[in-house]
Amino acid sequence: MYCHSEGTTTLVASRKFLGIGSEYPSLKCSHCGAVALLDVNAVIPDQWRIRYRHFSRALRYYYVALYLGKAGWLSAHKALEISTNGYVQRRRVQQARAGDLSWLPPVPLSRPLPFMDADESLYIVLKGVTYQEVAPRGLWARPDRGAVLDSGKLYVTDRALHLLGQRQTWSCDFSQILRVDYDDGSWTVYFDTGDGERLFRGLNVDDQLDAQLIATIIESLYQTT
Repeated sequence: MYCHSEGTTTLVASRKFLGIGSEYPSLKCSHCGAVALLDVNAVIPDQWRIRYRHFSRALRYYYVALYLGKAGWLSAHKALEISTNGYVQRRRVQQARAGDLSWLPPVPLSRPLPFMDADESLYIVLKGVTYQEVAPRGLWARPDRGAVLDSGKLYVTDRALHLLGQRQTWSCDFSQILRVDYDDGSWTVYFDTGDGERLFRGLNVDDQLDAQLIATIIESLYQTT
């Protein structure tokens, strides 16, 4: 199972009574609480598939929850891929929270980008990021529902966040960051511009790091400077 705990998984025979129940046996994990149906091809055992009926939504399983939530039946290859990637992501989050980003070397640049200082190091580039006002706080208001001022690519360096927007470049030094949040679909960095509170916000995108890991990396960078 995706928690990778030893000796915690049991196989329970299928139970079907008066046409009610499942024809497939269930896998149950006593460590993470996952329950899944297992379909094994008797002729080609390696071509099994799995369907999760229940999985943990604990923060340490953030990544796998994103991909198991509405996945339905998963092939052996896909299930193992998600499980392996989820294990690596959990480890990276743990390291980043401990201030260890040795696994994330700076991106080599032949020359600094125009909005970067000569000795500034680039770590990650994130696409589809918006620069927004922070909505007034109220009983029903959400801070991330403020007006969108610009959008573009966000460059995360060792000292600042730079948004190369469609209108202009917007930069936020780490000293301006107030907090970093994330949820199932996005990450958000709130910061003080001196003229008011603003935010950078990005959605979960399949071909880049997930929101939890992005938020943790940014927190690690600005809290250790």
